[in-house]
Amino acid sequence: MSRRAMIFFDQTQNERGRIDSTYSELAKLLRDNDFDVEPYTEYMLLPKKIVECGVLVFGCPNSSKLRQAEIDALKKFVDGGGGLFLLSLSGGDRGLMNNMSKLSANFGITFENTAVMDERNNAGLPTMPIVTNITSHPIMEDVLDMLIPSACTLKVTEKAAVLATTSETAEPPNQPIVAFAEAGKGRVLCVGSYEIFRRGGGMKHAGNREFAMNAFRWLSGEVMTATPSKVAKREKKKKKKDVERASSDSAMSKEVEATLRRLVNAVFDLQKDISKVKEQVSSVESNIERLRDQFQDFAEKTQQQLGIMIPAKQFRTEEENLEAKIKGDIKALKKEVKSVDKLRDHVEQRHSSGAMSKENYTEQIEKLDKRIESLKKKLDKKKEDLKKVKSSGE
Repeated sequence: MSRRAMIFFDQTQNERGRIDSTYSELAKLLRDNDFDVEPYTEYMLLPKKIVECGVLVFGCPNSSKLRQAEIDALKKFVDGGGGLFLLSLSGGDRGLMNNMSKLSANFGITFENTAVMDERNNAGLPTMPIVTNITSHPIMEDVLDMLIPSACTLKVTEKAAVLATTSETAEPPNQPIVAFAEAGKGRVLCVGSYEIFRRGGGMKHAGNREFAMNAFRWLSGEVMTATPSKVAKREKKKKKKDVERASSDSAMSKEVEATLRRLVNAVFDLQKDISKVKEQVSSVESNIERLRDQFQDFAEKTQQQLGIMIPAKQFRTEEENLEAKIKGDIKALKKEVKSVDKLRDHVEQRHSSGAMSKENYTEQIEKLDKRIESLKKKLDKKKEDLKKVKSSGE
């Protein structure tokens, strides 16, 4: 490959990204791929001084601001076919006390006063997010993910386009973090963190190195058209899987919801059957008690007439039988309340996880609450009855 372009790394604005230190690995990578890399140190920045430049990089100006004449010179530089690469840090212009957004706003991009954090998708620390929301473009050719430490987000208008965004779990979520624009004959690329190319940091990440080469080839005009990439294929495959998963989850959710509805209705039917059985058992117990009373009378008469000693108190008294019956009813009611409570908890869990519609949730909860209220009233009544029986037997 023949030499493509001269890349200047500006050092007139007290930049943190310097090719003799923090960006030394990036400089070596570019030189190994036939780019000329030099620091730019001539103050002020004027069109005639950057006429030989193919790409001009501002790697995070610190406590320094571009003058209007310099901003005008850079706009003219881009319009004439130059590549402009702007990199910031968390806090944006306000945090760094620079005015890069005054320049980048001409191309539809500004650096916001934010600090990206991601508790789930990171390289060991929340301030070191791994970004996978990547758009298919020559700049992102074969870039599967990027490590973008200590970044700010970007505000992007219709003049520009987004290349990468923060994840759903990040703070702030789903916000632009890499963007580009084309103006006149030139190109502009903005990233929320200069540390993507930091020696021993971002440059250790394979996706960042791939991004570096793609970015400078695109900015220099070497890459003119998009080609199919792994990213495009991955996005297409991911979308297909997401659609299939959503369809499967929806069908499963409906099936589970229908099953749960049938279960709730079955519980109510079972409770009705239990009530009927209890009535029948109560009737049988009443008959048994009547027979016991008759036998007790018979035993007493037989003892009197024949002088035969038959235990007169073989069976429980009426109060004892009633007390035993009430205790059994209380035990059964408590068990039923516990069962309905468990079913209610299950319905709550289904709703909170998003697996049950609000309409069905409301219907089932109302039914269960009414049932619990009814059971508790019966339980209170039985407890009162038990107190009365105990007091009458004392």
